[in-house]
Amino acid sequence: MTISKRISKSNNKSKTTWNIINDLLGKQHSSQDILKLTIDGNHVTKQHSIANALNKYFSTIIDKTKCHSYGNTIPDNLTPYSYLDQCSTDPLPPMVFKSFSTREILSIIKSLNTKNSSSYDEISKKLLKISANYICSPLTYIFNKSISTGIFPDRLKYSIIKPLYKKGERTDLSNYRPISMLTSFSKVLEKALYNRLIEYLNDNNVLNTQQFGLRKRLSTENAIFKLRHEILIALNNKAMIGSIFFDLAKAFDSVNHLLLIKKTTLLWCKW
Repeated sequence: MTISKRISKSNNKSKTTWNIINDLLGKQHSSQDILKLTIDGNHVTKQHSIANALNKYFSTIIDKTKCHSYGNTIPDNLTPYSYLDQCSTDPLPPMVFKSFSTREILSIIKSLNTKNSSSYDEISKKLLKISANYICSPLTYIFNKSISTGIFPDRLKYSIIKPLYKKGERTDLSNYRPISMLTSFSKVLEKALYNRLIEYLNDNNVLNTQQFGLRKRLSTENAIFKLRHEILIALNNKAMIGSIFFDLAKAFDSVNHLLLIKKTTLLWCKW
């Protein structure tokens, strides 16, 4: 297969391109196995001990990086909670979850990337897509039961946690990040719920116009273009330009759950 065909047929063209470049440069793919870690100056080589060390690190690192509570440094009327209370004076219309159809669930399954990797249930996306026509009906029933009861099945919350090397010294715990390998079924339900939620948010103009990431047709490239455009306008007008950039460590893990729950309750969801 030629390089152009290999890239054109790939679902992740950027990754495929870099794989081709590395192959042409003769770079070998490094093993994902962790053979040794250095913990408190001691070298750990037993796989069981390495797994326990990574598990402890991933489960406790957030306590060292999360933002502290506001305390008394910010007036009560300026906290995020007070701002949300002010927003709730003009509540949004009720959010009503429409039932899923088998056609919708089948379409979501077919849209998944075809991969052989699997979670604890050993059912890959490839296998799920092959059997989609036979199982979409019972899946639709289960998913509709989920939204009618407001319960996300516990079995779909289980995942395999794998450490992924980022950069730097391979024996350093801080140079690994955890990735969760969820079941293929959970991804289908998540996509179905996402479609309902994003439709509601867009219809009611809930999302800020400056929110670019994780939205269709509003990628980080759009954010960069907007920033550059505004800088050029300011330069043309001989105005002073200033900017502040934040790189939050463990950003998703640092989300305040109480604040997140308060935000979602403002949607006045009605099941």
